[in-house]
Amino acid sequence: MIRTLMIALGAFAAIAALPGAAIAQDSIARDNDASAIAAPSEANLAIARQIMDLGFPEDTREEIFFAAMDQMMIQMREATFQAYDLEDEGAVAILDDWIAEYVVDSKAILRAHIPSLIEGMARSYAVIFTQRELEDVLAFVATPSGQRYFELSSAVLAEPNFAQANQAYMNETQAQLPGAMQDLVGRLQEYLAAQSDPASKDTY
Repeated sequence: MIRTLMIALGAFAAIAALPGAAIAQDSIARDNDASAIAAPSEANLAIARQIMDLGFPEDTREEIFFAAMDQMMIQMREATFQAYDLEDEGAVAILDDWIAEYVVDSKAILRAHIPSLIEGMARSYAVIFTQRELEDVLAFVATPSGQRYFELSSAVLAEPNFAQANQAYMNETQAQLPGAMQDLVGRLQEYLAAQSDPASKDTY
């Protein structure tokens, strides 16, 4: 049980970190190759920043980001429990406590990064869309319906129609994780064994 719980915790943490890790890796790759970062025009960037200000008002910005994180964590918890068949009440309580602490810590990190994420989105909008398209988006987000669209963007994740479909996807992904982890361990063990055998080093 302890080993299963530890693996489940590790799997949960690994999956939870994937979006952030992907963003970080992409950022590092672009930092190493400055030419890969397109510089938006000042005109486009000014419009894009207006879109961010209207779509993600400062007084509700954290709430929008946190709501998306909360829903993701709920679905990841369910997928992890199903993948590792966790039914022991004590183990479940430990995992739930750990998840609660993990979420608090993750939100503290996210809170500090929200300004740069908003600026990053604005710059991305400014690069991806034309000035005319940005003006159209701004006109939409300036309406009550447009503001409602941005405000409820994270609520879509929790709406049963999408949540059910996404939960099925996450359950299947998590179900594959134990086997994938075993495969990784096996590959690493083979590699380490080969490293300790001078005759096999040419294999790698």
